[in-house]
Amino acid sequence: PITFAEFMERALYGPGGFYERPPVGREGHFVTSPHVHPIFAELLMRAFSELWADLGRPDPFPVVEVGAGDGTFALDLVRLAAERDLPLSYTAIERSPGARERLLELGLEVAAALPEKLERTVVFANELLDNLPFRRVRVTGAGLVEVRVGAEGDAIVEVETPADEDLAAAAPTLDVGQEATVPVGALKFVDAVAGTLRTGYVLVIDYGSVEGGSAGEVHGYRRHRVLGDVLTDPGGSDITAGVDLATISRRAVGARLQAHSPTRQRDALLALGFADWNDQQRERQHSLMGTDEAADAVRIWEGRSRASLLVDPQGLGRLWWLLMSSAGLPAPAWHLRASTRVFD
Repeated sequence: PITFAEFMERALYGPGGFYERPPVGREGHFVTSPHVHPIFAELLMRAFSELWADLGRPDPFPVVEVGAGDGTFALDLVRLAAERDLPLSYTAIERSPGARERLLELGLEVAAALPEKLERTVVFANELLDNLPFRRVRVTGAGLVEVRVGAEGDAIVEVETPADEDLAAAAPTLDVGQEATVPVGALKFVDAVAGTLRTGYVLVIDYGSVEGGSAGEVHGYRRHRVLGDVLTDPGGSDITAGVDLATISRRAVGARLQAHSPTRQRDALLALGFADWNDQQRERQHSLMGTDEAADAVRIWEGRSRASLLVDPQGLGRLWWLLMSSAGLPAPAWHLRASTRVFD
């Protein structure tokens, strides 16, 4: 039997794996915030602009997106930077050759891994950590076991084996019958960023928990539907679980990064001006009603409805934003507003 992390590595990122071709977008298996409405990228550009100022306005201004997907966010960001004369130097990082090929077709700078040294840079990852390989543990009557993946005839099955000492030390405290994930891939990501980032910020956005312990059940996505069975048809569906952001923060601090307090996406986007944008769109919508441009009013209403999903506390608004930085860099003003929920 192999660890669940090894199974994920092969099923998601190996030859023929789920991420060999970008599965995100309305025509794919699931959507993320950039696909909902372009206002997401516009507000992120405001956030990045503040980080750029705090870094001393470097020219060029490197932004590295790890897990760039189908490039939707990247293209919006590059366009917005050009409109604002921001000297953006964007690089997309993707592990799968097929994903890199697609991003190259879009005219983007693409790499397979982080560069060896990053100076005055922002590293960004949107809904990446939940897909990085993790190991699974479970408490049975016999104690803590690791849930591995093995074969039984032609079937792929769970196999329980005694948890080794390192895994047991990393696992949260559980009761009998409970299980959890140990985010070995996400921790490796933090170590890699800390090892290459000399000066800069890291912003990760994901779902999970900030209180430690089990952050969510293991599940999959295929054709916009949640799957409970992630062992059948490896490579045919996403594999994910909520991220324990408390563990990520501790690892960042141990790697000599600052971990600023996590904030909900709803609060972060409101701090960056979502409400003002929505009010302006609503006023424009009302001004067009009853005119020859009423069809545009309907389109604005539809856009506002989609954008509201970004701040819906039961939807994408519940995602967590975790900002980390190299030593000595301040938290930006938008982060302070989001943390204190002062949006005026």
